[in-house]
Amino acid sequence: MNYGILSVIPSLLAIVLALLTKNVIIALLASLLAGNLILAGYQPMNALVGLKDAMINVFSDHSSTSIIFILLMLGGLFCLIEKSGGLSGFTTLMVEKGKLIHSKKGAALFTWLVGVLIFIDGTLSVMLTGSVSRPLAKAFRMSPEKNAWIVHSTSTPMSILIPIAAYGPYIASFIEAQGIENPTGQMVSAIGFNFYCILAVAGVALFLLFGIEFGPMKKAEQAYADATGGETTETAQTQASAGGKARHLLIPLAVMVVVTITYILYSGGGSMTAGDAESGLIFGIVSAAVYLMVDLAISKRQKIGEGINTFLTGCGNMISIAAIMVLAYTLSGMISQLGTAGYLSSLLTRFMAPAVFSAVAFLFTCIISFSTGTSAGTIAIMMPILLPMAVSFGTPIPLIVGAIAGGAVFGDHTSPISDTTIMSCSSTGCNVVSHVKTQLPYALCFAGAALLLYLVLGFIL
Repeated sequence: MNYGILSVIPSLLAIVLALLTKNVIIALLASLLAGNLILAGYQPMNALVGLKDAMINVFSDHSSTSIIFILLMLGGLFCLIEKSGGLSGFTTLMVEKGKLIHSKKGAALFTWLVGVLIFIDGTLSVMLTGSVSRPLAKAFRMSPEKNAWIVHSTSTPMSILIPIAAYGPYIASFIEAQGIENPTGQMVSAIGFNFYCILAVAGVALFLLFGIEFGPMKKAEQAYADATGGETTETAQTQASAGGKARHLLIPLAVMVVVTITYILYSGGGSMTAGDAESGLIFGIVSAAVYLMVDLAISKRQKIGEGINTFLTGCGNMISIAAIMVLAYTLSGMISQLGTAGYLSSLLTRFMAPAVFSAVAFLFTCIISFSTGTSAGTIAIMMPILLPMAVSFGTPIPLIVGAIAGGAVFGDHTSPISDTTIMSCSSTGCNVVSHVKTQLPYALCFAGAALLLYLVLGFIL
C-alpha cells in the first residue's frame, strides 16, 4: 500500500518531538504510536498490538539482539573494573611507580592516548578516561575544562571510527536494514568519510602538541592556573588507592580486545570485515569479565558471587540505552513498512542537487543531534531516512554514512543535555556550562572543515 504523505508523519514527529522535548525515548515512542495507527487503519487497539509485536520482533533479529546484549555487558564489565580499583591502580603506575608523566602537556597527551585506546564504547570511555585523568589533571594544574574537552573528544569519535567497537555493528545493522549489500564493508569504508570524528581526534592531539589554545578555553586555563598555585605529582599520588592494581584494568581490556579480534578473524575466515563482530564482542566481554572475577577471587578481594552481582549492577545501569536501541530498531522497521524513504526520495530528488546532498545531510544531522543530545538516537532517526535517498541520488553509501555518523557525534559533543557531556563533566569535575562553552569553538571549527569537505566531495564523487 502506498501511504504517500502519511508515510512522512512518524519520521517528522520523531524529529520535532526530539527537538521540543529533548528526550529521544518520548520522540521515538510517539513516532511509533503514530506510525502504527496509520498501519492499523486508525484503530487504537490494533495499533498498540502492532507496536507490541514489532518491539518483540526486534529480539528475533540476531544483529539487533547482539548489540543490545553488548551494551548491557559492557556496563557490567566496567562496573567490575571500577570496583576492583583498576582505575586508581593504573594512575599509581603511571605517576608514582612508572614516573612516565612529568608535565601538564604529558598529562594531557596521556589523557588523549587513554581516550583513544579505550574505544569500545563512547560512554564507558568517558567514564574510564575521565576517572583516570582527573588526578593527573589536578596534579599538573590542567583545568577541568581542558581535561573534559580531551576526554569528550576522544570518546565517541574513537568508538565510531573503530569497526570492532559497539558503534560499528550498530551502524552496519541500519545499513543492512535498508537492504544494502555488504553492510559491514560499507560501514568500514565509511570510516574514512567521517571527517568530523577524524578531525576531532587528530585536531585535539595537534592542539595539545603545539600548545594551541584560544577563546574561552584559554581563559579557563589561565584562571585555573592562577587559582591553584603550585601543585605537584604528590596530589596524584595521594589520591591513588593503595589497594588498586593496574592489571585489573589493563588485562581485562587486553583479554576483551584479543578474544574479540580472534573470533572475528575466525568467523570471517581471516577477514575482519566478513567476521561476526557482534558475537566476537560478546565473547570478548564475557571472557574479560570472567577473568577479572577469577582474579579478584584468587586474591581474596571479592568472591565470585559478589563479582557476579557487581557485573549485573553494571548491566542494569545500561537499561536506558538498551531501551533506546529497542525503540530505534522498531522505528526502522516501521518506516520501511510505510515506505517513508521511498516517498521522500522521489519528492526531494526533484528539488535537491545530488552534489550537495551529503553536506546537507551532515548539517541537518548536526542540528538534530545538538537538539537531542544523543548520537545513537540521531543515527537511529536519520539512517532510515537518508540512506534510501542516497541510493536514489547515486551518492556513495560510505560518504553519506560518514556524514550521518559525524553529524551525530557533533551534537554528542556540544549539547548540554548529551549524556556524554554530563558524564564527561562528572568524571572530570567540570561544570557543564563551562564545558560546553569552552569546547564549542573547537567543535565548530572541526564541523566547519567537515562541511566544506562534504561539499567538495559532493561535486567530485
